[in-house]
Amino acid sequence: MYKKILFVFAHLLFWSLSIYVITRIFGVSIMETVEKTDNGVDIEKLFITYDHEFTWATIITACMCAVVFYSNIFLFLKEYFKEKNFGSYAFKISALILVAIGVSVLLNRYLNYGVIDRRDVFLFPSFGLHMGLFIFYTSISFAYAFTFEWLKNEKLRSEITKEKLKTELNFLKSQINPHFLFNTLNNLFSISQKFKADELSTGINELSNLMRYMLYESNTDFVSLKKEVKYIESFIEIQKLRYDETDEVIINFEKSGPIQNLPIAPMILLPFVENAFKHGISINESSVIQLFLNVTKDTLSFKVKNKIHNEQPTIGNSSGVGLKNVKRRLDLIYPNKYQLKMSEKNDIYTIDLEIQTK
Repeated sequence: MYKKILFVFAHLLFWSLSIYVITRIFGVSIMETVEKTDNGVDIEKLFITYDHEFTWATIITACMCAVVFYSNIFLFLKEYFKEKNFGSYAFKISALILVAIGVSVLLNRYLNYGVIDRRDVFLFPSFGLHMGLFIFYTSISFAYAFTFEWLKNEKLRSEITKEKLKTELNFLKSQINPHFLFNTLNNLFSISQKFKADELSTGINELSNLMRYMLYESNTDFVSLKKEVKYIESFIEIQKLRYDETDEVIINFEKSGPIQNLPIAPMILLPFVENAFKHGISINESSVIQLFLNVTKDTLSFKVKNKIHNEQPTIGNSSGVGLKNVKRRLDLIYPNKYQLKMSEKNDIYTIDLEIQTK
């Protein structure tokens, strides 16, 4: 609350000073007189003086400066930071400046001169003076927006670093000796093969793949999507061991597009799959889980659909902690580069994630 009050106060102070400066520049008075010459001819004279008085003309000029200032910050630069299209930005801000100058000059002329139509009247204040003024305020808004964008990015980088350190610390706290773990799994795998327990062998093998990925391959900022997909497939195979052929459980995972070399944050997709298995499977009735992964030149789309058998968590409730955490990771790793939608219709829960990869 205090920051908001300070923010409003700073802007009010800035524009109060701006109106004062604009008044000093644009505060002119125009007086027309008629004098008779010795020959009895009437001569119109126009007196233009800088008296620095506060007028409607200065208010209009200040308002147009404010329009350019805030439009640049909250519309044009905001779009530029997201799209990185300088050509589009330059065109829009240039067009707005020209329109603002035109409106300000014409209104200033009308308010100062009324309806006098005199070709020899020089436009006070001039077009060039307006141009300089609007470029000045555009430059200030540019510096303002870039400073806040830089501060936001620095804060984001700091949060990512803290999150990474926290994750590494939690990992070290919970880590057991990997060498001992994999030796034990290999022994169990050999025993299961000896007794021809195929399902148990499959489960142990897939569990080994999961543990290897979690312990060794997911400690980097990004992994290949191919590895992430393999990890999800191993998770699905382990989940399938819970059901037999008599259970009406259908699990489909469709993939399309070039997934081999696309980098992605590790374990960013799995929470959605875990959520589907947790809430979308019931051995007492038909259950369907559908996964769709599509990769194009610029985007990665991941959709998960499952039939609802119990309360489905959302990001806002306490049972959706996993989804809340992955939302937080997406905010940190892909700021302004992803869309996450969750919907429920006809007992079908759908999660739709789209990430901009470029």
